[in-house]
Amino acid sequence: MDDPSGPRERTNDDIIRKKDRIFDDIVRELSQALNISPTDISMDLSLRSDLIMDSLQLYELVIDMEEAYDIRLPDEMLDDIDTIEDVVELVYRLTEQDK
Repeated sequence: MDDPSGPRERTNDDIIRKKDRIFDDIVRELSQALNISPTDISMDLSLRSDLIMDSLQLYELVIDMEEAYDIRLPDEMLDDIDTIEDVVELVYRLTEQDK
């Protein structure tokens, strides 16, 4: 019989909910930092070309995500980030590594 007190496997719904929470946090940060409506922010937007974020704004977003999720985003990974979805996926992967 399965041990109900043991670790529970992540379901697809759990993953989607966690990614949604990460996305909501990013939307909140970006809407404040860039003074844009949260409804104008979607997963497929490019941070650099669509939102015209400069390196300082991107760095501030990274710091906010590191603090909020108690993770470290390696500098070499930042070059691979283009869209908001890229940030969500990276934050998700890094938070799951700690488990």
